[in-house]
Amino acid sequence: MNKSIKIALGALALIFSISSQAIPARSTPLPGTQIGVAYMIPGSNSIYGKNTGTFMQPASTLKVLTALSAVLYLGQDYTLKTALEVPPQNLNQNGTLKLSEGGVLNGNVVVKFTGDPSFKSKDYATLISSLKNLGVKRISGSVILDLSRFGGLSRGQGWSWNDLPVCFTAPAGAAIINRNCAFAQLQPHGEGKVATALVPSSVPIGINSEAYGIKSSEYGINCELEANLYRNNQYRISGCVPIQKQNKPWPLSLAVSDPEQWAVDWTNIIFKNHGIHINGIKISHESINNYATLGYIESKPLKELLKYMLYRSNNLYADAIAKNVAYEYYKLPATYQRTTAAIRSILAKYANIDLGNAYFVDGSGLSPHNIVSPEIMLEVLQYINLNDDKLHFIELLPVAGVSGSLHWRASTSQPPLAKNVTAKTGTLQNVSNLMGFIKTKSGHRVPFVMYTGALNYDLRTRDMVKYRRMASPHLGYERYVLEQIYNEKVMGRDFN
Repeated sequence: MNKSIKIALGALALIFSISSQAIPARSTPLPGTQIGVAYMIPGSNSIYGKNTGTFMQPASTLKVLTALSAVLYLGQDYTLKTALEVPPQNLNQNGTLKLSEGGVLNGNVVVKFTGDPSFKSKDYATLISSLKNLGVKRISGSVILDLSRFGGLSRGQGWSWNDLPVCFTAPAGAAIINRNCAFAQLQPHGEGKVATALVPSSVPIGINSEAYGIKSSEYGINCELEANLYRNNQYRISGCVPIQKQNKPWPLSLAVSDPEQWAVDWTNIIFKNHGIHINGIKISHESINNYATLGYIESKPLKELLKYMLYRSNNLYADAIAKNVAYEYYKLPATYQRTTAAIRSILAKYANIDLGNAYFVDGSGLSPHNIVSPEIMLEVLQYINLNDDKLHFIELLPVAGVSGSLHWRASTSQPPLAKNVTAKTGTLQNVSNLMGFIKTKSGHRVPFVMYTGALNYDLRTRDMVKYRRMASPHLGYERYVLEQIYNEKVMGRDFN
């Protein structure tokens, strides 16, 4: 999901909840928008809709392709293990650790990262505590971070440069700690005065604040909060920060610029906190083999990771899972190119789905370079629909008026759509999509895809939508179309 940096840097979504209120249905789309609709109705194998073969940006609906390929190839019980490894000669026959006098572990220690998007600093601390519990006080060699599972860039082609400091574009490297996202605060000191950056001492980032305080009512009209991201996870915050009630600090969530440096810094912090002296930290992009596993942290099953990804529309989870699919498929370092090739190949081989001329460069849908037609995505949904007794996929999707990114969507929050639409949202600048399944009035479940591009508003409306002061007007037409599908109408015959 691609949101404005101003929303992601603060808490405006919590302040302006009016955007979640129901919106009236309207039978025509907003002038100038691009509409692509594809759906099926009970008792027919035909595809109905509008511009079904037009290629459009899928945004986060692309995550359905990532999730389906992961389910098909890895299985829902698949897990990721972040392992702590030592040279085999450092283990006794009974598996205990050999130490020299003074608690010295001779040789190197390897931390093998696997791109687990759920891995946190507390998990890392638990992993390293196994060394302390075995009496290790010093490591004679280096701590080597094995990052060989992923290769190439940690961000996809076409990702907006000014979104990069924000957590929804966190880099999907092999080393992921705390979602590769840092949390801090800005403390205003009054109107026109520079706010102070409050960074927890345990978080390895630096922030230079040049942002000044402004009334909350004026935020977003003439001034916004902006972030620039530099090397070594250093940030410059400029623009303005709203002064909240009781002068509460303004929250910041910032994506790291350098995930490898982030991993090195956290490694230093955790070993220091455990009182274990190390001689240095090295990065390896080559797989380190023939070491013995001393311990590991295992992720939740893939099913739980996918559910989090789809409910929250989390881009980091999507790209990390997609890269792990590619790694397991090719047994080579997962680049974005291999990732998209693996997804395409798996869907063709295991589901007989030909993505045709669809083009995609990541697994999250963040890139505007991605294009696909509604009818291609409908084929994917129909496969899921017909095979869900084995896939158990639909239960991973948000439900209108109930859960995830569909909990408050203004087009689906009221009957008859509430609780009857199970779908994935997709949002980029000027793009708003929805695709999934509708339980129709006759009780049948049918797939649908509704893509809306080239969204355009007058400047006042755009600001109101941007800062969650009102629901986007385009959702009125979305509601209208979905209600007609619910009523099993045929587009072009029974409705516009």
